[in-house]
Amino acid sequence: MESGLKALWVLSAVLLVSNWQHWTYGKRVPQVPCYFVFGDSLFDNGNNNYLDKSAKVNYLPYGIDFDTGASGRCSNGLNIADTIAEQLGFDSYITDFGVGGCTNFLDGVNYGSNGAGILDSTGSLAVITDHMPLITKTLYYSGELFTMNAQLFNHDITVSRISKILGSEEVARKYLSQCIYVSDMGHNDYLNNYFLDGYKSSQLYTPEKFAQLLIETYETQLEKLYCSGARKIAVLGLIRVGCMPYNIQNHPDDVDASSSCVEKLNSDVQIFNDKLQTLLHKLNEKHADAVFTYINSYEIDSDDQTNTGFTYTRESCCEVESGSVPCKFLSFPCSNRRDYVYWDGAHFTEAKAWAFGKRAYKSLSQKDAHPYDISELAKLKLDDSDAYNINHAQL
Repeated sequence: MESGLKALWVLSAVLLVSNWQHWTYGKRVPQVPCYFVFGDSLFDNGNNNYLDKSAKVNYLPYGIDFDTGASGRCSNGLNIADTIAEQLGFDSYITDFGVGGCTNFLDGVNYGSNGAGILDSTGSLAVITDHMPLITKTLYYSGELFTMNAQLFNHDITVSRISKILGSEEVARKYLSQCIYVSDMGHNDYLNNYFLDGYKSSQLYTPEKFAQLLIETYETQLEKLYCSGARKIAVLGLIRVGCMPYNIQNHPDDVDASSSCVEKLNSDVQIFNDKLQTLLHKLNEKHADAVFTYINSYEIDSDDQTNTGFTYTRESCCEVESGSVPCKFLSFPCSNRRDYVYWDGAHFTEAKAWAFGKRAYKSLSQKDAHPYDISELAKLKLDDSDAYNINHAQL
């Protein structure tokens, strides 16, 4: 009991100092003490810049509208993770983990990696790799990608550092339980694995069984995230990958006339999305002191939702090699970037990222998020006594 009161006192002091620093410098006080991001290229804010052989976009025209230029984000400017951070009240960009050299991790860390997936094998054929993953005290990466397992490993390093700064694991756990965690994983397990001829996964698994493999692996990973202290966890489903310019160009005979998308690919990822919602319900039933909320990316990404108002919804803004994803090096992009959904062959423009991020943060319909959107998740007060009632009243 005494140690618990001491931990609460220390945590209160830490939060008071943090808020004082924001007030002193005229900054907004964030709605949560920290924000952690796990994800792929839709959320990567420069982590792949630290890797020698990985896919990276640290060259123009990427970042043409970003305040520091090409940062490693797969966008002309901000990405979805950035827009959510700004809506949560963070005035500065959430730091990337990189190779573990970040110091301002009390506000949170972005671990996202271009090409990363739920499976360690995902993306391994896209780069020259060693057969054995490299594991050191400072980072863990497989095939020169920060996979989901690698990102969780790196997060454990961050948690241990926060525990050291705050004085104990108990204080750190209380601190971390108030933070927002966002996970956006699974796109590359399809785009850079199941849908590619170089992998055998499509021969070994039906779409149903492959989705189940991903869900079983993801469940273990989300359990690890929970065990590290995460309690407010927003998990994003997969977007309409069949509408990406890259997939439309590579599957011209399979493009649906009415949607102008490759609906077979969309159908496959929807199997995953359906199973993911069931998984999150299961986790909410199991962990009464936490909330796992589903962000319905597939619905939010539809033409009658966040694509409304965009003129070009199936074309790339920057110049891309036919059937490829990245922008050509030092090429000239379109000037009317606000009219485009896609920046390159697979990633959103800043304008689309904002449209998407606003809906993830504050839902406009019950289809957007369940049981909470991110703004509601941030306001939740969870503890051992009331979490059970909150979960079971909503689920």
